[in-house]
Amino acid sequence: MAEPFVSFLSFLLKTQPDYALSHPRQKPFSDTSRQAMRKKITVILQRSRPTPTTDTPRLQRFLSIYTDYLESKLMNSANSEEEYSNPRDLEVRVHYLLKEVKELYNRFRDTSDRLSALPDTLITQILLYLPTKDSIKTKILSKRFKDLWLQVPGLEMHSHEPAAIQNFIATFLQRNRGSRLQKFKITYNGRNVCSHGNSEFIAGVINRGVQQLDVGSSTLKRPLTNDLVHVNIYKSNTLVSLKLANVGLQNPPEFGVSLPCLKTMHLEDITTKDPLIVEKLISGCPVLEDLTVFRAFDDNVPVMRVRSLSLKRFCVKLSRARIIHGKEYAVEVDAPGLKYMNFGDNLSDRVVAKNLSSLFKVDIDAQFSFGITTTITVQMKQAIISDFLKGVSGVRHMIISQPTLESLYSWMNNGAFTKFSNLTRLEVSFCTDLLQRLPHFLEGFPKLKHLTLNLLYLKDLEPENLELTVVPQCLLCTLECVEVKEVATVEKAGKKRARYIKRTKVSKHMKKIWIEAVRYILENSLVLKKLVLCFSSVTNSVLEISEALPTFTIRSPGCEIINNLTSL
Repeated sequence: MAEPFVSFLSFLLKTQPDYALSHPRQKPFSDTSRQAMRKKITVILQRSRPTPTTDTPRLQRFLSIYTDYLESKLMNSANSEEEYSNPRDLEVRVHYLLKEVKELYNRFRDTSDRLSALPDTLITQILLYLPTKDSIKTKILSKRFKDLWLQVPGLEMHSHEPAAIQNFIATFLQRNRGSRLQKFKITYNGRNVCSHGNSEFIAGVINRGVQQLDVGSSTLKRPLTNDLVHVNIYKSNTLVSLKLANVGLQNPPEFGVSLPCLKTMHLEDITTKDPLIVEKLISGCPVLEDLTVFRAFDDNVPVMRVRSLSLKRFCVKLSRARIIHGKEYAVEVDAPGLKYMNFGDNLSDRVVAKNLSSLFKVDIDAQFSFGITTTITVQMKQAIISDFLKGVSGVRHMIISQPTLESLYSWMNNGAFTKFSNLTRLEVSFCTDLLQRLPHFLEGFPKLKHLTLNLLYLKDLEPENLELTVVPQCLLCTLECVEVKEVATVEKAGKKRARYIKRTKVSKHMKKIWIEAVRYILENSLVLKKLVLCFSSVTNSVLEISEALPTFTIRSPGCEIINNLTSL
């Protein structure tokens, strides 16, 4: 039997799950049962293949591995020891598995043949997209692939054992002394991996001209160590993408930060002794285009200044799950080339947005709570929100979450909303209590063409009636498409968008409120071309609204009404 097929069987055998893991509630098969199964499988295999006169050791190895694989497969799929007690049933099942493994091998061989037709340089670029452990597995394809994974210009791995991982990386870098690394990604899964020496091999990777560097942990809540990332990171001439998660950053040396090629930067729950670290990083990246910052409550960066002429995309998140009493937070954004901003900061006392003339889309999911312990007055909060909205008033596409909308009404109910004269597309989430203010809200969007209205049912804030009388300019002149979507119920106002509890039965009165909202849109929109209704089959709101449609006065005669069902 050909050696590649034997290697393929060995690979399949290693990927089989352990019976005890796949059937945790059942007792594993006894050793006696497994031995009996192996003997039966061996007899079936020998009966189905003529016994050769030569190459007996290789044949025996093949039969042994084949038997191991079939026995593992059968045991993992069986529900009891008696399932294969009938010899005929067992033979049929074995022949089925033989056919299955041959088909798998043929597909495997075809893939191998196609890959083998490619040059080594292209194959290694393909393997670069795989985690290193999967790249290593390709060595079973053929002799040519045995050491090809060592030529892949990148490493991606999870670290459990510090010593083993350092030795592996050292060996890999030694084998690739003359080549540059395109990607280096290492994810830590525990604090014990942060031993002395990790900073040195990361420094070595940076010195090797790495282009994509991704270091950190997605599971730990606090930084791994303050010296994990070497200071060499601040002067790389090759870095294009940098992602750091749950690590402490050292203070930049006297020469400052110089990252002339960096275009993408992702900082998640980092801590530092330098309060200007983010500002210094941005100022040292003249071609930075994409910046994401998930702020930690104790990151020692009270004021995050984002000033960049090249920045096109900016995302900031700061939860108020934990706070430091007496500490104030602030965000300042000054980016003339910014096109997209995702603002999810719930804690900052000061929010400044200026020179955003190129802003096309903004996604706001913040409650503007402004630090519970600060002394900011209601008037100051209203002024801060107003200034922020004026800073993004030139945007064309806006997404507003329900908690944000609630906060806006809480602090700005004494005056009109900022006018968004260029905005043509709006997606906003309304709880039922705020639907009464829908016309007042839409007055701030005189050129609106596409409205997506997400409806949330809040049991504690169910209004008695919905009386909408004011008609904003956009309904009369520009609004062409409206999507009305039902989203899952939330327990109470103030929950973050998309964090919903299990669906509860919607009251008949609530359905009546939603019907009135649809009636208001149809009876007051003069140029409406399409109305899309997306409601869950659980509430049957689509059916009830459809039955009510004949009673509506549709002001736009060419309007197309589409009923869709959605899952919550």
